[in-house]
Amino acid sequence: MGSQIPASTLPHVPSPGVWCPAVTFFDHAADKPDHAAQAKYFAHLADSGLNGLIVMGSNAEAFLLTREERYDLIALARKTIGPDFPLMAGVGAHSTKQTLQLAEDAAKAGANYLLVLPPAYFGKATTMSVVKRFFAELALKSPLPIIIYNFPGVCNGVDIDSESIVQMFNQSKATHPSGKSNIVGVKLTCGSVGKITRLAAVLSPDEFSTYGGQSDFLIGGLAAGSVGTVAAFANVFPTLTSKIYALYKEGKFDEATRLQRIAALAESPCKSGVASTKYAVATYSAQLAGIEGAEEKLAPRHPYEPVGDAVKQSVATLMKEAGEVEKDLQKTWTDRVRGRLN
Repeated sequence: MGSQIPASTLPHVPSPGVWCPAVTFFDHAADKPDHAAQAKYFAHLADSGLNGLIVMGSNAEAFLLTREERYDLIALARKTIGPDFPLMAGVGAHSTKQTLQLAEDAAKAGANYLLVLPPAYFGKATTMSVVKRFFAELALKSPLPIIIYNFPGVCNGVDIDSESIVQMFNQSKATHPSGKSNIVGVKLTCGSVGKITRLAAVLSPDEFSTYGGQSDFLIGGLAAGSVGTVAAFANVFPTLTSKIYALYKEGKFDEATRLQRIAALAESPCKSGVASTKYAVATYSAQLAGIEGAEEKLAPRHPYEPVGDAVKQSVATLMKEAGEVEKDLQKTWTDRVRGRLN
């Protein structure tokens, strides 16, 4: 592993807003991540109105990467976006020891926060008791604050209920030497607005950030008490997703709802999985980022396969309107940033 990568000290609890779990570009001939394309992409995302960047999540194909590749991509993200932009790193693994190793790597590479799936390789054996034990041990030893990642679809159906989340938060708060919980948030890719409502009723956003896990219920989640979203869709249209959040927080509900409806229809192809999301990125945001050969570089890592013609047609048809909105919003955002710098 490389030397320590500097990162600014950020608040203990991650910021509200829209966080993007970035996809990974590959040089498939060499079977390694394409760092040149990846750096361009990280820079584009960080300059698109997002509130934070996530690397090594599900959409990054983290479980298909080596430990060294994970470290290098986290370090590349920090180097590219600078020391002050919030950076969260996925450190999902199958054991407590493996997860802690990845957590140490992420801290050294410059991450501010950790996104952690429950260990669920042995699905039936992964009871809530096991999940609580895992997060309790991790929270006590982790070098960085932890965001629980609840995604039953990739965890053998393991679905963490809101009561267990509250219990894990409280246990960490009671046992951590700092007197603060080292479990500071949750990403609900389970899609449960009910969980958002229950968590918001009990946990203060000053101590715990609850994020929805898809952008198509961003407004619904905010109304129920979420602080924002962690959404794969933000890979494709980062500025559109960020604009919906900003409009809602400004009280411009009609305009936020109009854009939310456009986004919800456009997000449909992303529901098919990582390959379709990556193809959509190649079609839209990678073009705005100036990345050449994006479709080839964004094919999934072997043994997984690229999308077929039906998905390509779906992306072209269902995302067209959102793509036009994104271009307009990107221009407005860029002009505003340049105006501040001049």
